[in-house]
Amino acid sequence: MNDKAEKVYAEAFFELCLEEAPDGLKDTLAELDALKGIFDGNPDFIKLLGTPTVPVGDKLDMMKEIIRDGGISELTGNLLCVLTERARMGCFDGIVKNFRASYNDHFKIAEITVTASAPLSEQLREKIRAKMSEVTGKTVSVKEKIDPSLIGGVIIDYGSTRYDGSVRTRLSELKKELGGVIA
Repeated sequence: MNDKAEKVYAEAFFELCLEEAPDGLKDTLAELDALKGIFDGNPDFIKLLGTPTVPVGDKLDMMKEIIRDGGISELTGNLLCVLTERARMGCFDGIVKNFRASYNDHFKIAEITVTASAPLSEQLREKIRAKMSEVTGKTVSVKEKIDPSLIGGVIIDYGSTRYDGSVRTRLSELKKELGGVIA
């Protein structure tokens, strides 16, 4: 929605959490992820919070009920109330994304996505984690995706970098090579 606002809110919230509850950063990130999942599943609620005809007091009452019933921490609850008051709940996804980036920077974590044709064995997952840790110089967090169309091999995404060792890509390259020879 508004990249600058999302980044400013996320950085301010991360700094506040770092100052107020440094031992709870992991829990705060998990809480934000859980809320993101809930809000993503209920886009009409976010639209309602952005509707100018609904009084801010009513919006805050709804949010406070969610905070109370959901057992949301005080810090995260305050963030939700501020976003509701300022009609910025549409920025929540971006705030979570930027908060995660700050968290990863602070703890020197590299998030990678490994796409494979079948679930990875624990041995292969550890081998990938160790190699990518060597490449990035950070602790590596692996997220797995399954795509049977890869046939075999893996694709590793880290930031804007992609390492493609899939059989599908190799076959495609071979097809292009052969096409150039035959034509």
